[in-house]
Amino acid sequence: MDAWATQLQAAVDRALRDVVSDFPFEADHHQVGPPAPRAEVDLLRQRLPWMPVDLVALHQQVGPVTLPDICNGYFIHSSKELLALLDVQDRADRIGEPGADGIDVVVFGSNGGGDLYAEATADGRVFRLRGASCVGGVYAGTEDGVTVAGADLREFLERLLITVNAFAANGTILDL
Repeated sequence: MDAWATQLQAAVDRALRDVVSDFPFEADHHQVGPPAPRAEVDLLRQRLPWMPVDLVALHQQVGPVTLPDICNGYFIHSSKELLALLDVQDRADRIGEPGADGIDVVVFGSNGGGDLYAEATADGRVFRLRGASCVGGVYAGTEDGVTVAGADLREFLERLLITVNAFAANGTILDL
């Protein structure tokens, strides 16, 4: 994941220099990392036992990602934000009807368009939740509002890197 973070930071730097600098507004703050402190990672493991191992590793090795001016914006939430889940409930979120009924997930990211990204606790698939409402930790929406954004977290992160590189090349906005 270290190589991924380095490549993502390079793509973000190119995008800010070659694309965003031409926008009629000042760029916001963009950040890749830093990794979560060991104590926070240990707390994630302890207090969120349903957290997928690769998501814990992402926080251990990379940390949060904040890209407000890349495409419509992309965000990977910090470990502190994930721990805040415990203030609301003591279990994983769930995708409800229609589409992927009953799949436990951890919502770990979002985009500037209101979509959420969630990893399934059982098989690691990453879902894009578009226009989903959340009541009591259960996300529900339209059939096309719950789609697979990656077979696993690694594939999702690779797609995010491709998306940022395309934007950095010429401002192309890909659908992640």
